[in-house]
Amino acid sequence: MKATAEEYAFHQRICARDDPIAFAQLAEQLYSPLVQDVYKRAGYSHPLDPALVEEAVGRALLDYRDQPQRYDPQRMSLHGYLAMAAFRDYQNAQARESRIMNRQVSLFDLSVQEQDFAEVWNLFDEGFNVDDIWKFIDETFPDSVERQMVELIINRERSIEPYARLLRLDGLSDDERQGQVQQVKYRIAKRLRRQIRRRFLS
Repeated sequence: MKATAEEYAFHQRICARDDPIAFAQLAEQLYSPLVQDVYKRAGYSHPLDPALVEEAVGRALLDYRDQPQRYDPQRMSLHGYLAMAAFRDYQNAQARESRIMNRQVSLFDLSVQEQDFAEVWNLFDEGFNVDDIWKFIDETFPDSVERQMVELIINRERSIEPYARLLRLDGLSDDERQGQVQQVKYRIAKRLRRQIRRRFLS
């Protein structure tokens, strides 16, 4: 199905590169439907990671913003194009997570953890405005639990206990708690790295 008239109009505005609000308006309109579409494509019965779904949709939208010429409005709808891209990104992200969780290097090794979060620590070390960094963190992590996790990470908290308390993992074994905490920290690290590069290093 070709692009709708509204989608085609948005596409023309974005390709023109002279409309500062066109992409924001499109993203606001399509973000939630795209998230739901990725859920449906993945199957509600399959264990889904909401953070990976949302990141995949965000990535698909930003990739389209950066290279709108790759989309052909004569071949399919813009929603369909973005949904396919987001689902593909979600599948790739899931596969990467599986590979990393199964790799031989221990995810609990402190050198691995420090490498994962080096870029956010470097922002403080390299003299970026502290208020700007915390504002960026608040915007990137609207969820209060994730934001508190980031604060612990930035303060180089190495004990598993405060992270486990935030995630309410009291009923799990030590190994299960470590696994759950590390998975969340890994997702946070990925989001931090990507957003830092877009905001501060581009």
